[in-house]
Amino acid sequence: MVKVIGNLDPAKFKHPFNPNISVNDKMGNSSYISGVSSNFGGNFEDWRISFVPIMTGLFNVLITDDHFNVFDSSLHFQVTPGNIYPSASVVSWKNGVSEFVAGTKASLMILPKDAFGNNISSASEGLNSYNFTLSICTFNGSIATMLNFTNKGWDISGYLVAEFIVTTAGSLLLNIKGDNQTLRGCPLMFIVNPGSLDVSKCLLQWEVETKYFQIFSPMEGFIHQHDQYGDLVPGLYEFDVEVIENGTNLIIPVTDMQFRQVGLGIQLFSFSLTEPGDFKLMIYHKEQNNSISNMPFHFTVYIGYCDGMNSIVNGSGLNDSVAGESARFSVFLKDAYLYPSLVELDSMQVQVVNEFYSYHAQASIRPMKMVNGTLCGTNLNCGALNDVELAFNPLTNTNLDPRSMRFSAFDVNYIPERSGIYEIRVFCGNIPLNGGHPFGKAVTAGKVNISLSGPVKFSPKVPKLTKNEITVQLMDSYSNPVILQQSKVKLEIGSVNRSGFSISTFIDNKDGTYTGSYLAKDVGTYELCASFDGMRFMPCPFGVNVYTIEYFPRVQNDSVWVWEDDSIAFDALENDYFAGHNITILEYSEPGHGSTLQYGHLLRYTPFKGFYGRDFFSYTICDVNGNIASGGVDISVLSIPPQFVSVPSQLLATEDFISPRFGGFSGLEIIYSDSTENISITFSAQSGIIFLSPMLMQFWLPTWSISSMSKEVGKTTELTLTGCLEEINFAIQSLQYFGNENFYGTDTIQVSTMNKNGKNGLDIPILVEPINDPPLINLPPFVIMDQGSEEVSIFTRDKNKSAVFVGDPDLLHYPGNASRFLVMFSMEVSSGFLSTKLPANLISTTELKLKTSYQWQPLQTFVTISEHFMVKAKGIRFRATLEDCNSVLEQLLYHGDEHRAILIVTVNDMGNYGCYPDCTEMMSMPHFVEASVSLMRERPLSSLFAHAFGSVIIIEFILVLSLGVILLFFICKCAFVLINEKRRQASQDFELSNVQNSQEGTLTKDLSDKMTRVRGCCSNPFMSNLQLSKFNPRSCLQLGIGGSPKLTNTCSKSSSDQLEMTSPSGEHGDGSKIIAVGRNYAAHAKELGNAVPKEPVLFMKPTSSYLENGGAIEVPHPLESLDHEVELAVVISKRARDVPEATAMDYVGGYALALDMTARETQATAKSAGLPWTVAKGQDTFTPISAVLPRSAVPDPHDIELWLKVDGELRQKGSTRDMIFKIPYLISHKFYHDSSPGRCYFNWDSKRSWSC
Repeated sequence: MVKVIGNLDPAKFKHPFNPNISVNDKMGNSSYISGVSSNFGGNFEDWRISFVPIMTGLFNVLITDDHFNVFDSSLHFQVTPGNIYPSASVVSWKNGVSEFVAGTKASLMILPKDAFGNNISSASEGLNSYNFTLSICTFNGSIATMLNFTNKGWDISGYLVAEFIVTTAGSLLLNIKGDNQTLRGCPLMFIVNPGSLDVSKCLLQWEVETKYFQIFSPMEGFIHQHDQYGDLVPGLYEFDVEVIENGTNLIIPVTDMQFRQVGLGIQLFSFSLTEPGDFKLMIYHKEQNNSISNMPFHFTVYIGYCDGMNSIVNGSGLNDSVAGESARFSVFLKDAYLYPSLVELDSMQVQVVNEFYSYHAQASIRPMKMVNGTLCGTNLNCGALNDVELAFNPLTNTNLDPRSMRFSAFDVNYIPERSGIYEIRVFCGNIPLNGGHPFGKAVTAGKVNISLSGPVKFSPKVPKLTKNEITVQLMDSYSNPVILQQSKVKLEIGSVNRSGFSISTFIDNKDGTYTGSYLAKDVGTYELCASFDGMRFMPCPFGVNVYTIEYFPRVQNDSVWVWEDDSIAFDALENDYFAGHNITILEYSEPGHGSTLQYGHLLRYTPFKGFYGRDFFSYTICDVNGNIASGGVDISVLSIPPQFVSVPSQLLATEDFISPRFGGFSGLEIIYSDSTENISITFSAQSGIIFLSPMLMQFWLPTWSISSMSKEVGKTTELTLTGCLEEINFAIQSLQYFGNENFYGTDTIQVSTMNKNGKNGLDIPILVEPINDPPLINLPPFVIMDQGSEEVSIFTRDKNKSAVFVGDPDLLHYPGNASRFLVMFSMEVSSGFLSTKLPANLISTTELKLKTSYQWQPLQTFVTISEHFMVKAKGIRFRATLEDCNSVLEQLLYHGDEHRAILIVTVNDMGNYGCYPDCTEMMSMPHFVEASVSLMRERPLSSLFAHAFGSVIIIEFILVLSLGVILLFFICKCAFVLINEKRRQASQDFELSNVQNSQEGTLTKDLSDKMTRVRGCCSNPFMSNLQLSKFNPRSCLQLGIGGSPKLTNTCSKSSSDQLEMTSPSGEHGDGSKIIAVGRNYAAHAKELGNAVPKEPVLFMKPTSSYLENGGAIEVPHPLESLDHEVELAVVISKRARDVPEATAMDYVGGYALALDMTARETQATAKSAGLPWTVAKGQDTFTPISAVLPRSAVPDPHDIELWLKVDGELRQKGSTRDMIFKIPYLISHKFYHDSSPGRCYFNWDSKRSWSC
């Protein structure tokens, strides 16, 4: 409550009274209080500030209002915890022990909390009798047992302790509830290990529950090893088994008894049954001298030879049927040889099980008898059945008990009453039929029973113009749900007015229920009936009242947000619609991560400590008419910006030094809810900068992704770090501070943390200790004085009145009075005198140096006028403030007629403020600064002119040097050009002389011998130009490989041009062997009219037919023309003999172009005479070959294009892709003889030959 003292007129004030409330230095809503509100209306008596405390403890309240000068810190309040709120209470295992042995006590600790998360202590009332309920289940949901749950009360640590005895072994889950609310921390996982073996609790289980065993079959059973609570005990314990014959009580020896572990705590024992009769089985443990439960076990071994695979189970009872209808099937027992196997009736067993409902249908087994040669059940009238050849004992005497007789055929009847899937198993004693596999069948529901069916869900009050649903359930006589009958389910209206009523068809929900809908357009009461196939269900009719939509409440879902450490109250009904004013919140669910309290229409939500994210709860309202509606509240719990948990009270730094010098400031730590989310923290200082120590940054983990960024904001520099919580806390331990130049005193480091939801700030003071900086003297290097005057003022401040002659950086941030900042100041001139006016307060510290003395002497005589006195001496020294020193310099006069004098000014700061040189010892030493000023009568050469003159000289030198370098460059270039030109001219003269001599010799030989020399030119080793001089002196033959030729030297028109070629061996001379292949191209063989050969056609050419590169082809007399064929030549690189085809290419050294010159006239004559045609192929110069290309230069010799041009006209073109016999085959085929390196082999005939 706010009490107003005196007469307060709010209208006289510009601002209304609206104070702020702070609790423990946190203003407004915080983790201490919530729901802060105020009432400052017209009635002063009702002025109040209200809030809801949400944290326990003693708190101080501060009320402030700047406009009314209110500052009240006298209020405080004490908060105690509220009632226990189970879903906020925390449960855990005592001492962290969560593994127990069956039969031992398990202890729990419960930390009670109220709805706001405050711990409840033992001083609270009624907690000792608070009722907690405990439940235990396995991971698959089955219920586990426990014993003696007791509440032990409070322990010394402030927890409630509860105990119980664990009995069920395994991995379990524990749930604890209070007032139907689950405690936090549930479910608790724990492990219970089984106790020691208790033989009396051990059980014997059979795979087939029977007391009849067939002779010579194995008797197998499972011993379940249990402790006293029925838990399976692992291990292989030794049990003794005895088989005792009834009547004689003799122990039957068992020779093949076997034990083996088949599961955890389960043993399988087995032995063979070799004697018929009645026996009892005893299983016991010698050490404990006790037998297992249900001992002795009595059983009968009968003589039978039933084979489970050969026996027959057949009948309609194995097929799908309807619930309530009788089902029947037959069993025919046969042995291994398919003969009937006779057994007693009691040894037969049939199991009909519905696993879903755990329902067992009772089966009736009767032996079958023969009527007119046909087997028939003893209780049935037999009709026409097929004969079955079975051996059996007929029932000749009806008074005989069939149980004492033996049969091989049986009739089984059963009535399944539950619908679903059944499994049918048939046993003959311990022998399962059908190989142990069950028979499966489906049982469907029977006819609909009207009395058991009917409407199960409908609303008696519905709104108009709204689709409303009604649910009908169909059941048969055995309460089985009936499905797939939606077409027979109808909804009828019994009212007179039916025009405004529409009904839709029913939908099958696949569980025996059917949902239909109807819509009423008018308000009123309607009578409805549901029916099945014309039969009406009860009740019929049932009434439905239709109202307008305004009659029913409507709920709108709410969305609110709250900080993670705060609480929020809201009116959930504010956006809901309901008739009238009387509305009740009927119920609300518990949110998953917080608490909810109700105050009338208000709901207060408080998130659990440490939770952030999304939460939800639902609520239901009820109006005055009993109508209910439900809605939900979606809550966003926002994580608060990172908070400071550790803040240093004050940091220390040193002026002009990085502080701390090693490492960083310690003591700063933040906390944040989400340790994985990236957050930001920003540092800035008003009079300095903040940065990270590079030394500590080297220890960051490689997986960290922290980033830092510095930017200038106004006059300050901000350092921003971004990363997760652990990374940020590590990084801020390496923070360092560096103040602005010459700054000392108190600075403030502003720290702000930020996440996606907001920002949090903090100011940390830092004390910067001063360093004693040297004083400064700001005087010109020289002063030009007037030549006509002996008394001259030395320094003036006409241009810049604020300029200082003497200063000290320490004065800028000096915390005391500037009049206490004193320095020792002295002025001394080399010749002449100085005079100035000094303040009277400097008399005691003034010293002079006279012309006749070299020592400083105290002031002896003086005259003060207006508190100043004049001094004149060679040197003047005094102790004064910097302001006085600057004033003295401004009034300083020089007396003398010398053209040049030196003025020496010195300042000693006397160690006035700050430490120097070592602040660790807090020591200080004075700084001494001296400056010299030349006093001159004439102006010296200006520095600008001196610099300009020197620059001109340097530029002139550089230009001259550059011109010399350029000239030298062009002289050398011309010399090289002249030398190269001279060499080229000499070479041309030599070639011209050779050509002329060659022309003369050729012409002479042509006249005498009628022979033609062919010359060519080519710059490419795989491209040649040849000329035939006799027929056309200017014609040129061009042969090449690949595409169009690109010649650097074109063919000359003169017949004297030469083609320089080298032999395949690389020497100028003949090779050792030339082997050629004929008809290697199908097109060429066809051109010559020859058949395509099946083996290579080989012939040799003499080495004298070689024509080197540049040679002339001679046409022998009297021939008029020669045929030329462009060829691919293969050069062998090493000695070869009996070469395999796979390695033939390893002997290839290179490739060349060649011409195969042929005298066709001579060849035709030789062939017609049956003579060799060496004379047509082996003339001199008939084998021109180009220079050799290495093998590596031709990647694929089987994909090369060869061509021949004459005077630019394409005469011949082919590709090695068309060869009949490839190169490796040819080499392996030919080289049965020895081949030496350097030998050449033609490959081989090209596609077409031409004459020239």
